[in-house]
Amino acid sequence: MAYTQAQLDQVEQAIVDLARGERVVEVRFGPGDSTRYATAELPQLIELRDRMKSEILAAGKGRRIRGFRLNHNRGL
Repeated sequence: MAYTQAQLDQVEQAIVDLARGERVVEVRFGPGDSTRYATAELPQLIELRDRMKSEILAAGKGRRIRGFRLNHNRGL
């Protein structure tokens, strides 16, 4: 599944909410597609966040310019 930055933001907010003491949080991945996480599932949620981050970074690497070289002569 291709994750979006908005979905990653939701997962990170859910982690913060669980860490603050919320008992159950819900993360929506699309219309009709949501998952509820309880405090005991915090490690699974952290693993999901890490997987989402790596997939988002991997998807963006193909478009990034890593560097360039400029060669020219001054005409002397």
